[in-house]
Amino acid sequence: MAHTVPSEATRPAKAARQCAVLLTLALLATPSLALACDGGACTDVGDGQLQLDASLRLRGMYYDPTRFGIGESEDGYGLLRALASARYRQDNWQAMLQLSAHAEEGKAGGPGKTDRGALDIQQAYWRWENNGMHVQLGRQEAGYGSSRLLSVRDGPNIRLAFDGARVGWAGRLGKLDLMALRAVENRPVAFDDRGEHGAHLWGAYATTTAPGHGPGQWDLYLLDYRREAGRFAAGSGIERRQTVGARWFGHAGALDWNTELVAQRGELRTAAADLDIRAWTVATDTGWQWQNVPLQPRLGVKADIASGDGNLHDGRLGTFNALYPKSAYFSEASLLAPANLMDIQPTLALRLHEKVTTELGVQLAWKHRRADAVYTTPAPLVALPGTAGGARRIGNQYKSETRWQASEHWQWQLQLAWMDAGPALKQAGGQDTLFASIVGAWHW
Repeated sequence: MAHTVPSEATRPAKAARQCAVLLTLALLATPSLALACDGGACTDVGDGQLQLDASLRLRGMYYDPTRFGIGESEDGYGLLRALASARYRQDNWQAMLQLSAHAEEGKAGGPGKTDRGALDIQQAYWRWENNGMHVQLGRQEAGYGSSRLLSVRDGPNIRLAFDGARVGWAGRLGKLDLMALRAVENRPVAFDDRGEHGAHLWGAYATTTAPGHGPGQWDLYLLDYRREAGRFAAGSGIERRQTVGARWFGHAGALDWNTELVAQRGELRTAAADLDIRAWTVATDTGWQWQNVPLQPRLGVKADIASGDGNLHDGRLGTFNALYPKSAYFSEASLLAPANLMDIQPTLALRLHEKVTTELGVQLAWKHRRADAVYTTPAPLVALPGTAGGARRIGNQYKSETRWQASEHWQWQLQLAWMDAGPALKQAGGQDTLFASIVGAWHW
């Protein structure tokens, strides 16, 4: 009897689903194993301590339409993320191994780069620390500050990891990290992920110690970024940019604030010419919370300007690049990226119950420069076709995000958004967009 040989295109997808099932079963068995390890910490492994962790996330997503309907249509699909890790500590060093599997089902046109992955190593590093110093080598996640530029990218199915090294110091005045990293590229076969070719992230990130009193804390950082596939309305090519930034954040009584100022310079080498990069951003999030009234409301306002390119043909590139930001930069819908954008976003957060919180918000958005495009996620930046030039008004986005901590281990999230498309989108064939997502996350 004749039989069908799986095609090269279907083999990675089948392998990813099989690995996800196997790892999921292993995750479900992990708590039983932990009962013999005193809640996950086995103290009888040599002279050290073994800690086991596991998590599982199921997410259903719906867009009507995807990418505002510019070359796309309605789409709904499901995602699964499974992680399992073991961390061994002894004296002043530790070793960590985390395995991952990711599955996707139903996405029109097939999975994106951050949707599906076979069984692979999410993290595997060795760490030494002593007297405030630490060294961490290997594959690792790296999130800093408010995740505006460096994030673990928890929104997409596949979290962001790096291969490389970090060296740090912590003392009375604060802490400092030096890094030499390369973002990990998701590939279809098991245990074949690797650092992105031609890319790097070098830099330093410092945070001051929280004061006993006074005007908050500071983050100061300097980053050098390179990748071979930078894509902007002005051109595409090898991108190299240096980023210097400062973040001021803190709280005083009912008031909290988070303000970040970033400047960038560098070069984009395209086939036609080398473009001189000059870009910047200012982002703020300020709020006031009433702790002693029903629902404990927090009234906040976010305001952002991320520079755009005023002239696509002057040999310069003014479009800001947020490097490795959280995808849910403005909402869980991840409709807009922080590039060539001005926006203001009033928000209202409420505690409906001890275990239920919700946030309501509206984002009013414009292009910073008419000549430049509207940009969307995922990172790296994607310029929406047909949005360069013309109108500046992008539209209004209305959002609702609710979290329910159902138990010690389970959390549920319901995320809704509606984008009322403005002229900048409609001139390119864009339209109003509905987004809905439900997430179930289990962690042990």
